[in-house]
Amino acid sequence: MGGSVLLTPALASDPKKEPPKPVEKEIKYVDEPGAEGRAGNVYKRVEHEKYDEPQLKAKEPPAPPPKPAKDDGHGKKDDHGKKDDGHGAPPKKEEKKDDHGKKDDKKDDHGKKDDKKKDDGHGAPKKDEKKKDAHGKDAHGKDAHGKKPEPPSFSTLYDPKLIKLNGANRPFTEPTRSTKHADYFLCRGVLRDRFRETILAEMNTFADRMDLPRAMDVPCMVKVAKPNAKFPGAIYVEFYTDDKAALACMKGGDCGATRLMMLFPKDKTGKKSKEIYRSYVLTDEKQYTRGAFCVSPDGQFLGEKNCYVALNPDWLFN
Repeated sequence: MGGSVLLTPALASDPKKEPPKPVEKEIKYVDEPGAEGRAGNVYKRVEHEKYDEPQLKAKEPPAPPPKPAKDDGHGKKDDHGKKDDGHGAPPKKEEKKDDHGKKDDKKDDHGKKDDKKKDDGHGAPKKDEKKKDAHGKDAHGKDAHGKKPEPPSFSTLYDPKLIKLNGANRPFTEPTRSTKHADYFLCRGVLRDRFRETILAEMNTFADRMDLPRAMDVPCMVKVAKPNAKFPGAIYVEFYTDDKAALACMKGGDCGATRLMMLFPKDKTGKKSKEIYRSYVLTDEKQYTRGAFCVSPDGQFLGEKNCYVALNPDWLFN
């Protein structure tokens, strides 16, 4: 017999074990000289994690159809579990009777069903009506004209692999909050998870450079600017430093600690490319601090400036 382990029950008088200390994730930087900043600090880019692309699996050939069982003429069962009478003829069906031993009124003497249709009280036979839902569609998803609705169209300006927007560059869901200048949508279901994690990691890296509080991972909001805003129709991803700052920013527009990223398409028409640059803005009203950063679609840091200035080097105020 193998060795046994002696188990001792935990008593109330036993000292409580201290919970394990949380281990902070170590930030890895790219092996490069870096750029010198204020106070002699050297800034380097954050090294991104590498992910293996999924491999395509070859389709398996379809299974051959089952062979039908042969009848040997001795009354054995066929494929459906029925017996014949030995002469190749199927067994006769028993007539259905009611509780008094009479035949069913729905059939005549020859076993045929009565083909008379019930009328609607006006002498006309009823038409078979298909069940429809609240939107006028039947069980097959067709409308009153027998046509299936067209699938939703995605935005031609923003890459659906990063953010899911419709043809009008808005999320498919309803806004959670709305102010005078913007509509707010939950990131879940709109922003891809990996893209959201990338944005949060870059944003907190810039916050560390500026000695500002980091942003929380939730709540995460996708903000769509209204026509009366400074940049009508612009798409933003917004995080917050705490719950109090989130309510103040979404409800009253008082965003004293801004953690904002604007999606900046290189091609405004969406005809050539869907390259999306990330233009960050971080502020802190208590420290009178404001910072702007631009990151390319492949994660390259382009400088402490917004992406419009970074992509237009001949601009007047560069």
